Amino acid sequence: MRTRRLKVSGSDATYHCMTRTVNGERLFGDREREILRKMIWQVADFCGVEVLTYCVMANHFH
Repeated sequence: MRTRRLKVSGSDATYHCMTRTVNGERLFGDREREILRKMIWQVADFCGVEVLTYCVMANHFH
């Protein structure tokens, strides 16, 4: 069964999010990093959240 999502209303919260590739495969080259960078800002704008910082490595990002 899927874990219920945490719902925080009316308060400020800070989250650390990350994801990685399967088996540590290198996925993010310069082109892919630029695409991901644009997507991060598009999703943040769409969701109404503020991105404080981010970091993209070859096989994962924070």
